[in-house]
Amino acid sequence: MIRITNMMQNNTLIRNLNRQQVSFDETQNQLATGLKIRRPSDDPSVATNQMFFRSRINELNQFEENITDGYQRLKHVDGVLDNMGEIFQRVRVLAVQAANGIYQGDKGFELEVAIGKEIDQHLRAIVDLANSRDATGQPVFGGYVIERPPFEPIESKIKGLEGLELKNQFIGVQYRGDIGEQVREIEKGEYVPVSIPGNKVFWGTNMSLTSKVDNSDYTATSDQKFKIDGVEIQVSVGDTIDDVIDKINNSPLEVKANKLAQDNISLTSTAPHQIWVEDMGDGTVLKDIGLIDPTGSEPPNNYSKSATVTGLSVFDVLIQFRNDLLQKDQERIGGRDLGDLDLALENILRYRSDVGAKMNRLEQHEQRVSQDKSYMTELLAKNEGIDFPETIMNLKWLETIHQYALNVGSKVIKPTLMDFLR
Repeated sequence: MIRITNMMQNNTLIRNLNRQQVSFDETQNQLATGLKIRRPSDDPSVATNQMFFRSRINELNQFEENITDGYQRLKHVDGVLDNMGEIFQRVRVLAVQAANGIYQGDKGFELEVAIGKEIDQHLRAIVDLANSRDATGQPVFGGYVIERPPFEPIESKIKGLEGLELKNQFIGVQYRGDIGEQVREIEKGEYVPVSIPGNKVFWGTNMSLTSKVDNSDYTATSDQKFKIDGVEIQVSVGDTIDDVIDKINNSPLEVKANKLAQDNISLTSTAPHQIWVEDMGDGTVLKDIGLIDPTGSEPPNNYSKSATVTGLSVFDVLIQFRNDLLQKDQERIGGRDLGDLDLALENILRYRSDVGAKMNRLEQHEQRVSQDKSYMTELLAKNEGIDFPETIMNLKWLETIHQYALNVGSKVIKPTLMDFLR
């Protein structure tokens, strides 16, 4: 038989009481904090789920901020395009009136001067819109270039009606940004562009870039790369001009290449924008075939001086109309100028439609992110939070068990000789 001593009974009682006290303490902490566990070691599986849910909620919070920022930026772009559309609508009305000879007559000279001045003010307003900045002070239409305004007007004197000299007139506007598109991440690996490069939205007509170099004997001497509108094109050693043209036409570009009668190459945009061309690294393909300047200047001002460049920006369209108006050239105003104004307006509306579609996408995705965040928050609450009624019931049960244990212990532990000597 096993001998049970008073000391053994005392130790057993104390051990049981301590075990109950630990459970009692844990339940009290759960009620005080509202959490199931205090340390990952308390329940590793619960802790792992908590970390996942919290990480996901943090991600969704960041995506919400990105969506809000992107939406506001697109809203700003939409407002600029709306203002541009109104200006071009007004300019078109003036062009129709000028083409129909409404301003002819005794006061025709004064009226044509007045409309010329109005066109000049509209041109300046478009330049201001093109150089607009967002809430952070960064240019909206400069791509990745933020240290300077994306459009720089060129001023000079021009001759007006009857030899009248007009000073400080815009004769051109140069783009100084790049083709980068700022994006916002709205989900893991899912990005939405929230800006439009100025070489696209502020371009009025299709552009063509035609080399004057005879490329009938052209052969690539090494493996090289070049870019058109940011799309990389690989040229292999031995490729001819026909191979280069095929690779350009098979690339995802809004540009088509053709070989003309003298084996010179011509690039033509299929949608209005300023074509962006550059050799990469030590490559010389575009220099060799006569499209860009061998001196190595940066795009978009790197076209070869011998190449023929056609196409008008929205600024050029307005400048052309103003000049034809000052020359009283009704035929050009009613034909070429009206056509170019319509193309420029169509391009503005095209990009405004694109911006509107992106805004709708962000609105819909914001709802989805909000729903995901609510769902994750609910899962986190269920995973780490306690059931208060159940926990209170457990606490009361532990209190009762503790009282019973004390009562039983007081009866089981027998008095000792020292208790009788007191």
